[in-house]
Amino acid sequence: MEFSGKYKQDLTFERKNTFNNPIILVDGQGRSGKNLISVLLSTMKKVEKMRLDSNFDNIPRFFYANKISLDAAVTALRVEADEKHFSNFIARDINFRLSDYSGIFRQGKRLSYLVRAVKSETESRLNKFRESDTIFQEMTHDGLHVSKLYFESFGSRVKIIHIFRDPIGNIFEQSRRNFGERIGNDPREFQLTFNWNGKPVPLMAIGREEEYLRGNFTEKIIVLVDNMFRANINGFLNVQEKFKSQIMFLEFEEFVVNPTLYLTGIENFVGDKFGFSKNRILRREKCPRIIDPKVREEHRNSIRSSISPYFQEMLDRLLAEYDLKPWKDWGFQID
Repeated sequence: MEFSGKYKQDLTFERKNTFNNPIILVDGQGRSGKNLISVLLSTMKKVEKMRLDSNFDNIPRFFYANKISLDAAVTALRVEADEKHFSNFIARDINFRLSDYSGIFRQGKRLSYLVRAVKSETESRLNKFRESDTIFQEMTHDGLHVSKLYFESFGSRVKIIHIFRDPIGNIFEQSRRNFGERIGNDPREFQLTFNWNGKPVPLMAIGREEEYLRGNFTEKIIVLVDNMFRANINGFLNVQEKFKSQIMFLEFEEFVVNPTLYLTGIENFVGDKFGFSKNRILRREKCPRIIDPKVREEHRNSIRSSISPYFQEMLDRLLAEYDLKPWKDWGFQID
């Protein structure tokens, strides 16, 4: 029988045979401090190492771009979560690069994945794995703005820690990584782009394509940071009320200055305790640290010196709205 390339009947995809384990997403804009929080979480007994899998970012975006159906998106996310959770259990596709934050040597439980790699996949181990309450951890980028789909897919199983960072820090650090130049050009940069009048535009700039294209490399980053800041805020507001307590907000600058103020709250949110290696990671990440306001002002002046008045006004509006910090009263509250 010849396959025509299209299924003749309409299909509704589903996946009910999941591991049903808890899931935590560490989310935020690029260069917002997600790595720090992720590796700290990995010191907890139940929380697995941080992973960085693009399908967790891309599937919701394909859905909200009307490129795949709801049932396909939900099923794809559930398959992805189960497959990567099982891969962690048997130490499959584990990152051994010393410098990568997603590598095992940056994580809290560094040796456990080496032990898993040499253990056999017995039925008793598999049954123990299925019955465990191990928490799968994934890092997402600006996932809050599409978080309705995460809750549609995982319901009460998923929790999100969204990290905000002062836009000056975000823009300055992204500029240092040349994101404004690399996205859509460098094959090592994996952000989703779409065609706009024959030119590649990052999906993060959707609705503001002409602003993005007219900007220089720094101005392009300002458009992306501004657009996603607003999109993430709206994403939280659009989440069903019953799920909002499953979202926790942290601010990078406040956390690194006084991490102990937040550690107990994070433990209460996750439902687990930080392990002994937490102290090693905090020392490695220079926490607590002093943030010099003079350095911030230098970074702000550096940004402003390379942008036009139009984008200076955009930056000033963004900073003013960021300073309002409405998320202080949102989601899971730290006592």
